Amino acid sequence: MDRKYIENEHVVDRYLAGELTVREAREFEMFCLEHPDFLNQLPIPVRLKARLSRRPSDESETGIFRTIPSTATRTALEVSDEGFAVDDEPEHSRWSGGSGVQRGILAVLLVALIAALGGLWAYAMRASALEKELRTKELEAQAVRMQPPASVQTYRVRPVRAQPSEPTLQLGWMMPPQLLELHIDVTEGKFTQFRITIDKVDEGRLLQIRRMTRDSNRELRLGLNSSAFGPGEYLLRLDAYNWRGQTQEYGWVRLGLN
Repeated sequence: MDRKYIENEHVVDRYLAGELTVREAREFEMFCLEHPDFLNQLPIPVRLKARLSRRPSDESETGIFRTIPSTATRTALEVSDEGFAVDDEPEHSRWSGGSGVQRGILAVLLVALIAALGGLWAYAMRASALEKELRTKELEAQAVRMQPPASVQTYRVRPVRAQPSEPTLQLGWMMPPQLLELHIDVTEGKFTQFRITIDKVDEGRLLQIRRMTRDSNRELRLGLNSSAFGPGEYLLRLDAYNWRGQTQEYGWVRLGLN
């Protein structure tokens, strides 16, 4: 008798039901006695396993009559009639066949843990980036907040014909703020009225002043609070009005406040 025969012939079920002959029962009991690992894996009561793990004495059972069951067989019948609880089965027997399932569960849990840690790391990096961005915005907000000028500084500038790519007047960022008195030379030509447009480079328009008249020194005078602009570069475009009220490009000034 071997494992394959026991499985194919349903020997365990027939043994518990008392349907085996004495010879079959003895062969099954002897196989269990010689293969304790196989015995531990059988789904049978603990009491019966203990009985099968002991070699029976020759005087206790005859074995010559095929219809006389062995002592272990009678114990199997008694246990089958009484029933047994799953709790009677030792833990190692109950879980011995589930080691592969346990490893699968542990692998799934490990993958889930790694994914959770990766999510936490990504969240922490995103939170750090958002915090840094918020601080930058706060600094920019403080930089462009209107503040009273601490002093007045006069700058005389001459506009250039073509739009400049670099500042024609580099001032830097002024702390504390200054009131910038810009005296723009418009002596060329007979134009008396001008339109001034101020744009922040790469951002957009800030303001536009129309019909501004030059003074007796042939200058346009602007008073600008440096804290109202914020760090960056600014383009001042000058357009002159002709006698028909139409404008034509006159010149450019580029301020550097950074």
